[in-house]
Amino acid sequence: MMLNLVDRKLVIAATILSRRPLGHHERTVNEDLSSLREPGTGNPLQRSGQQLAAAAGSTYPIVNGIPRFVPAENYASDFGRQWQMFPATQLDSHSGLPITEERLARCLGGDLTQLAGRRVLEAGSGAGRFTEILLKYGAHLDSFDYSSAVEANARNNGATPFTLVQADIRAIPFQPNSYDFVICLGVLQHTPNTEESIAKLWEMVRPQGRLIIDHYRWNLWLRLPPPFGNAEKLYRRIVLALPSERRWPAVKKIVDFWFPLYWYFRDNRWAQRILARFGGLHFYYAALPLRSRQQTYEWSLLDSHDGMTDRFKRFRTVRSIRQALQRLGAEDIEVRRGGNGLEASCRKPAR
Repeated sequence: MMLNLVDRKLVIAATILSRRPLGHHERTVNEDLSSLREPGTGNPLQRSGQQLAAAAGSTYPIVNGIPRFVPAENYASDFGRQWQMFPATQLDSHSGLPITEERLARCLGGDLTQLAGRRVLEAGSGAGRFTEILLKYGAHLDSFDYSSAVEANARNNGATPFTLVQADIRAIPFQPNSYDFVICLGVLQHTPNTEESIAKLWEMVRPQGRLIIDHYRWNLWLRLPPPFGNAEKLYRRIVLALPSERRWPAVKKIVDFWFPLYWYFRDNRWAQRILARFGGLHFYYAALPLRSRQQTYEWSLLDSHDGMTDRFKRFRTVRSIRQALQRLGAEDIEVRRGGNGLEASCRKPAR
Protein backbone atom coordinates (compact mmCIF):
# COMPACT_ATOMS: atom_id res chain seq x y z
CA MET A 1 0.00 0.00 0.00
CA MET A 2 1.41 3.41 -0.97
CA LEU A 3 0.66 4.88 2.46
CA ASN A 4 3.20 2.58 4.06
CA LEU A 5 5.99 3.80 1.78
CA VAL A 6 5.10 7.45 2.23
CA ASP A 7 4.84 7.20 5.98
CA ARG A 8 8.02 5.22 6.29
CA LYS A 9 9.77 8.15 4.64
CA LEU A 10 7.93 10.55 6.96
CA VAL A 11 9.01 8.70 10.08
CA ILE A 12 12.61 8.35 8.91
CA ALA A 13 12.83 12.06 8.13
CA ALA A 14 11.26 13.06 11.42
CA THR A 15 13.55 10.72 13.36
CA ILE A 16 16.64 12.16 11.71
CA LEU A 17 15.39 15.64 12.55
CA SER A 18 14.81 14.65 16.15
CA ARG A 19 18.44 13.50 16.49
CA ARG A 20 20.03 16.63 15.10
CA PRO A 21 21.68 18.92 17.64
CA LEU A 22 19.74 22.05 18.52
CA GLY A 23 22.40 24.20 16.88
CA HIS A 24 21.53 27.88 16.57
CA HIS A 25 18.30 27.37 18.52
CA GLU A 26 20.39 27.16 21.70
CA ARG A 27 21.03 30.87 21.42
CA THR A 28 17.46 31.69 22.36
CA VAL A 29 15.55 28.94 24.12
CA ASN A 30 16.72 28.68 27.75
CA GLU A 31 19.09 31.63 27.55
CA ASP A 32 17.43 32.88 30.76
CA LEU A 33 16.84 30.23 33.45
CA SER A 34 16.23 32.69 36.28
CA SER A 35 12.59 31.66 36.69
CA LEU A 36 13.55 28.11 37.71
CA ARG A 37 13.24 26.94 41.31
CA GLU A 38 14.20 23.68 42.96
CA PRO A 39 11.16 21.39 43.21
CA GLY A 40 10.09 20.91 46.79
CA THR A 41 12.19 23.66 48.37
CA GLY A 42 11.52 26.55 46.01
CA ASN A 43 15.16 27.61 46.28
CA PRO A 44 16.85 29.39 43.37
CA LEU A 45 19.02 27.38 41.01
CA GLN A 46 22.34 28.43 39.55
CA ARG A 47 23.82 27.13 36.31
CA SER A 48 27.16 25.40 36.68
CA GLY A 49 28.38 23.98 33.40
CA GLN A 50 25.88 21.42 32.15
CA GLN A 51 23.82 21.28 35.32
CA LEU A 52 21.77 23.39 37.69
CA ALA A 53 22.77 23.48 41.33
CA ALA A 54 20.86 24.42 44.47
CA ALA A 55 22.46 25.92 47.57
CA ALA A 56 21.88 22.69 49.52
CA GLY A 57 23.91 20.72 46.99
CA SER A 58 21.25 19.15 44.80
CA THR A 59 22.02 19.13 41.06
CA TYR A 60 19.93 18.69 37.93
CA PRO A 61 21.46 17.90 34.53
CA ILE A 62 21.12 20.04 31.43
CA VAL A 63 20.91 17.75 28.38
CA ASN A 64 20.82 19.20 24.86
CA GLY A 65 20.32 22.61 26.39
CA ILE A 66 17.24 21.56 28.39
CA PRO A 67 17.21 21.21 32.21
CA ARG A 68 15.92 17.81 33.31
CA PHE A 69 14.12 17.30 36.63
CA VAL A 70 12.86 13.76 35.96
CA PRO A 71 14.39 10.44 34.84
CA ALA A 72 14.84 9.90 31.12
CA GLU A 73 12.45 6.92 31.21
CA ASN A 74 9.10 7.49 32.89
CA TYR A 75 5.39 6.82 32.41
CA ALA A 76 5.27 9.33 29.53
CA SER A 77 8.18 7.83 27.57
CA ASP A 78 5.92 6.57 24.78
CA PHE A 79 4.60 10.10 24.35
CA GLY A 80 8.15 11.40 24.12
CA ARG A 81 9.07 8.96 21.37
CA GLN A 82 5.80 9.77 19.59
CA TRP A 83 6.52 13.50 19.46
CA GLN A 84 10.07 12.88 18.33
CA MET A 85 8.69 10.96 15.33
CA PHE A 86 5.94 13.52 14.61
CA PRO A 87 7.49 16.79 15.78
CA ALA A 88 5.51 19.09 13.48
CA THR A 89 2.30 17.26 12.57
CA GLN A 90 -0.04 19.28 14.80
CA LEU A 91 1.69 22.64 14.49
CA ASP A 92 -0.45 25.20 12.68
CA SER A 93 2.66 26.45 10.88
CA HIS A 94 3.12 22.95 9.44
CA SER A 95 -0.49 21.98 8.71
CA GLY A 96 -1.42 25.38 7.28
CA LEU A 97 -4.60 25.24 9.36
CA PRO A 98 -5.55 27.29 12.46
CA ILE A 99 -6.63 24.22 14.44
CA THR A 100 -4.44 24.85 17.48
CA GLU A 101 -4.91 28.62 17.50
CA GLU A 102 -8.69 28.30 17.39
CA ARG A 103 -8.69 25.72 20.20
CA LEU A 104 -6.49 27.90 22.42
CA ALA A 105 -8.58 30.98 21.64
CA ARG A 106 -11.77 29.16 22.62
CA CYS A 107 -10.24 28.05 25.92
CA LEU A 108 -9.15 31.63 26.64
CA GLY A 109 -12.56 33.11 25.93
CA GLY A 110 -11.86 34.10 22.33
CA ASP A 111 -9.14 36.71 22.89
CA LEU A 112 -5.50 35.70 22.44
CA THR A 113 -4.25 39.29 22.48
CA GLN A 114 -4.63 39.24 26.28
CA LEU A 115 -1.50 37.05 26.38
CA ALA A 116 0.81 39.83 25.24
CA GLY A 117 3.33 40.69 27.94
CA ARG A 118 1.75 38.32 30.46
CA ARG A 119 3.53 35.61 32.40
CA VAL A 120 2.29 32.23 31.19
CA LEU A 121 3.10 28.73 32.41
CA GLU A 122 2.43 25.94 29.93
CA ALA A 123 2.09 22.54 31.58
CA GLY A 124 2.66 19.64 29.20
CA SER A 125 3.99 21.20 26.03
CA GLY A 126 4.37 18.09 23.89
CA ALA A 127 6.08 19.03 20.64
CA GLY A 128 5.01 22.66 21.09
CA ARG A 129 1.74 23.11 19.20
CA PHE A 130 0.41 25.51 21.86
CA THR A 131 3.88 26.89 22.61
CA GLU A 132 3.98 28.19 19.04
CA ILE A 133 0.73 30.12 19.49
CA LEU A 134 1.57 31.41 22.98
CA LEU A 135 4.85 32.82 21.70
CA LYS A 136 3.18 34.22 18.59
CA TYR A 137 0.90 36.33 20.79
CA GLY A 138 3.71 37.66 22.95
CA ALA A 139 3.45 35.64 26.15
CA HIS A 140 6.44 35.59 28.54
CA LEU A 141 6.51 31.82 28.59
CA ASP A 142 7.78 29.12 30.90
CA SER A 143 6.99 25.63 29.65
CA PHE A 144 7.57 22.03 30.67
CA ASP A 145 6.70 18.48 29.73
CA TYR A 146 7.22 15.20 31.53
CA SER A 147 8.55 13.47 28.42
CA SER A 148 11.43 13.90 25.99
CA ALA A 149 9.00 15.77 23.73
CA VAL A 150 10.70 18.90 25.06
CA GLU A 151 13.45 18.26 22.51
CA ALA A 152 10.96 18.41 19.64
CA ASN A 153 9.51 21.59 21.13
CA ALA A 154 12.96 23.17 21.33
CA ARG A 155 13.53 22.46 17.65
CA ASN A 156 10.12 23.75 16.67
CA ASN A 157 10.08 26.92 18.75
CA GLY A 158 13.64 27.47 19.94
CA ALA A 159 14.21 30.54 17.77
CA THR A 160 12.05 32.55 20.21
CA PRO A 161 13.17 33.17 23.80
CA PHE A 162 11.35 31.13 26.44
CA THR A 163 12.17 28.70 29.24
CA LEU A 164 11.66 25.00 28.56
CA VAL A 165 12.38 22.12 30.93
CA GLN A 166 11.54 18.45 31.41
CA ALA A 167 9.67 18.19 34.69
CA ASP A 168 6.82 16.57 36.61
CA ILE A 169 3.46 18.31 37.03
CA ARG A 170 3.56 17.11 40.64
CA ALA A 171 6.87 18.91 41.28
CA ILE A 172 6.86 22.01 39.08
CA PRO A 173 10.27 23.77 39.08
CA PHE A 174 8.99 27.34 38.86
CA GLN A 175 7.97 30.03 41.33
CA PRO A 176 4.48 29.49 42.81
CA ASN A 177 1.83 32.23 42.78
CA SER A 178 3.52 34.07 39.91
CA TYR A 179 1.66 33.40 36.63
CA ASP A 180 -1.10 35.40 35.00
CA PHE A 181 -2.16 32.29 33.07
CA VAL A 182 -1.46 28.64 33.77
CA ILE A 183 -2.48 26.59 30.73
CA CYS A 184 -2.69 22.80 30.63
CA LEU A 185 -4.34 21.30 27.54
CA GLY A 186 -4.36 17.65 26.51
CA VAL A 187 -2.49 16.56 29.63
CA LEU A 188 -4.45 16.07 32.85
CA GLN A 189 -6.17 12.85 31.77
CA HIS A 190 -2.73 11.25 31.36
CA THR A 191 -1.41 12.05 34.86
CA PRO A 192 -1.55 9.69 37.87
CA ASN A 193 -4.21 11.77 39.64
CA THR A 194 -6.29 14.49 38.00
CA GLU A 195 -7.21 16.33 41.19
CA GLU A 196 -3.64 16.33 42.51
CA SER A 197 -2.39 17.69 39.19
CA ILE A 198 -5.00 20.47 39.15
CA ALA A 199 -4.04 21.43 42.71
CA LYS A 200 -0.35 21.66 41.73
CA LEU A 201 -1.22 23.87 38.77
CA TRP A 202 -3.37 26.05 41.03
CA GLU A 203 -0.35 26.73 43.24
CA MET A 204 1.38 28.40 40.30
CA VAL A 205 -1.43 30.89 39.54
CA ARG A 206 -0.96 34.39 40.97
CA PRO A 207 -3.86 36.13 42.74
CA GLN A 208 -6.30 37.30 40.05
CA GLY A 209 -4.61 35.02 37.55
CA ARG A 210 -6.42 32.33 35.57
CA LEU A 211 -6.14 28.56 35.26
CA ILE A 212 -7.08 27.05 31.87
CA ILE A 213 -7.45 23.25 31.58
CA ASP A 214 -9.17 20.51 29.65
CA HIS A 215 -9.89 16.83 30.29
CA TYR A 216 -11.45 13.75 28.78
CA ARG A 217 -15.19 13.58 29.52
CA TRP A 218 -16.77 10.52 31.06
CA ASN A 219 -19.39 8.84 28.92
CA LEU A 220 -20.72 5.33 28.60
CA TRP A 221 -19.39 4.88 25.04
CA LEU A 222 -15.85 5.18 26.36
CA ARG A 223 -16.42 2.70 29.18
CA LEU A 224 -18.27 -0.15 27.46
CA PRO A 225 -16.18 -2.95 25.95
CA PRO A 226 -16.32 -3.59 22.20
CA PRO A 227 -18.48 -4.19 20.25
CA PHE A 228 -20.77 -2.10 22.47
CA GLY A 229 -18.19 0.67 22.91
CA ASN A 230 -15.07 1.97 21.21
CA ALA A 231 -12.43 -0.69 20.46
CA GLU A 232 -9.51 1.54 21.46
CA LYS A 233 -9.59 0.27 25.05
CA LEU A 234 -9.03 -3.31 23.87
CA TYR A 235 -6.11 -2.38 21.61
CA ARG A 236 -4.66 -0.21 24.38
CA ARG A 237 -4.60 -3.17 26.76
CA ILE A 238 -2.84 -5.31 24.15
CA VAL A 239 -0.31 -2.63 23.16
CA LEU A 240 0.63 -1.69 26.72
CA ALA A 241 1.38 -5.35 27.48
CA LEU A 242 4.10 -5.29 24.82
CA PRO A 243 7.73 -4.26 25.43
CA SER A 244 8.16 -0.54 24.78
CA GLU A 245 10.12 -1.06 21.54
CA ARG A 246 7.26 -3.07 20.02
CA ARG A 247 4.41 -0.66 20.79
CA TRP A 248 4.93 1.76 17.91
CA PRO A 249 5.12 -0.99 15.25
CA ALA A 250 2.02 -2.63 16.74
CA VAL A 251 -0.02 0.58 16.64
CA LYS A 252 1.11 1.30 13.09
CA LYS A 253 -0.03 -2.15 11.95
CA ILE A 254 -3.44 -1.56 13.54
CA VAL A 255 -3.81 1.84 11.89
CA ASP A 256 -2.56 0.63 8.51
CA PHE A 257 -5.07 -2.23 8.57
CA TRP A 258 -8.13 -0.17 9.48
CA PHE A 259 -7.43 3.25 7.99
CA PRO A 260 -8.30 2.34 4.35
CA LEU A 261 -11.77 1.27 5.54
CA TYR A 262 -12.20 4.43 7.59
CA TRP A 263 -11.23 6.49 4.56
CA TYR A 264 -13.44 4.57 2.13
CA PHE A 265 -16.47 5.16 4.37
CA ARG A 266 -15.38 8.66 5.43
CA ASP A 267 -18.72 10.24 4.45
CA ASN A 268 -20.89 7.53 6.03
CA ARG A 269 -21.44 8.30 9.71
CA TRP A 270 -23.13 4.97 10.39
CA ALA A 271 -20.21 3.05 8.93
CA GLN A 272 -17.89 5.18 11.05
CA ARG A 273 -19.77 4.20 14.19
CA ILE A 274 -19.48 0.54 13.30
CA LEU A 275 -15.79 0.85 12.48
CA ALA A 276 -15.10 2.53 15.83
CA ARG A 277 -16.37 -0.62 17.56
CA PHE A 278 -13.72 -2.73 15.83
CA GLY A 279 -10.95 -0.44 14.59
CA GLY A 280 -10.76 2.03 17.48
CA LEU A 281 -8.83 4.65 15.47
CA HIS A 282 -8.82 8.38 16.01
CA PHE A 283 -10.24 9.58 12.71
CA TYR A 284 -10.80 13.31 12.20
CA TYR A 285 -12.19 13.57 8.68
CA ALA A 286 -15.54 14.96 9.87
CA ALA A 287 -14.18 16.89 12.84
CA LEU A 288 -11.17 18.77 11.44
CA PRO A 289 -10.56 20.49 8.09
CA LEU A 290 -7.57 18.31 7.20
CA ARG A 291 -6.64 18.75 3.56
CA SER A 292 -5.81 15.31 2.24
CA ARG A 293 -5.89 11.58 2.82
CA GLN A 294 -2.20 11.70 3.76
CA GLN A 295 -2.71 14.45 6.33
CA THR A 296 -5.73 12.66 7.78
CA TYR A 297 -3.70 9.45 7.99
CA GLU A 298 -0.84 11.19 9.77
CA TRP A 299 -3.15 12.71 12.41
CA SER A 300 -4.91 9.37 12.79
CA LEU A 301 -1.64 7.49 13.28
CA LEU A 302 -0.34 10.07 15.76
CA ASP A 303 -3.42 10.24 17.95
CA SER A 304 -4.21 6.53 17.72
CA HIS A 305 -0.71 5.89 19.07
CA ASP A 306 -1.40 8.49 21.74
CA GLY A 307 -4.62 6.75 22.74
CA MET A 308 -3.21 3.20 22.71
CA THR A 309 -0.02 3.87 24.67
CA ASP A 310 -1.03 6.28 27.45
CA ARG A 311 -0.19 4.75 30.81
CA PHE A 312 -3.01 6.68 32.50
CA LYS A 313 -6.37 7.49 30.91
CA ARG A 314 -8.72 9.41 33.22
CA PHE A 315 -12.30 10.55 32.63
CA ARG A 316 -14.23 13.23 34.50
CA THR A 317 -17.65 14.88 34.39
CA VAL A 318 -18.48 18.57 34.26
CA ARG A 319 -19.58 18.27 37.87
CA SER A 320 -16.40 16.60 39.15
CA ILE A 321 -14.11 19.17 37.48
CA ARG A 322 -16.23 22.02 38.83
CA GLN A 323 -16.11 20.53 42.32
CA ALA A 324 -12.33 20.14 42.15
CA LEU A 325 -11.97 23.83 41.28
CA GLN A 326 -14.43 24.88 43.96
CA ARG A 327 -12.47 22.98 46.62
CA LEU A 328 -9.43 25.04 45.67
CA GLY A 329 -11.38 28.26 46.23
CA ALA A 330 -11.53 29.25 42.58
CA GLU A 331 -13.84 32.00 41.36
CA ASP A 332 -15.46 32.72 37.99
CA ILE A 333 -15.52 28.99 37.23
CA GLU A 334 -16.61 27.87 33.77
CA VAL A 335 -16.71 24.20 32.77
CA ARG A 336 -18.21 23.12 29.45
CA ARG A 337 -18.17 20.33 26.93
CA GLY A 338 -15.77 20.90 24.08
CA GLY A 339 -12.44 19.99 22.54
CA ASN A 340 -11.09 16.72 23.94
CA GLY A 341 -14.13 16.41 26.20
CA LEU A 342 -14.28 19.16 28.83
CA GLU A 343 -12.76 22.63 28.87
CA ALA A 344 -12.55 24.73 32.03
CA SER A 345 -11.26 28.06 33.24
CA CYS A 346 -11.30 29.85 36.57
CA ARG A 347 -9.73 32.75 38.45
CA LYS A 348 -7.73 32.80 41.67
CA PRO A 349 -9.14 35.26 44.23
CA ALA A 350 -7.21 38.30 45.35
CA ARG A 351 -5.27 37.86 48.57
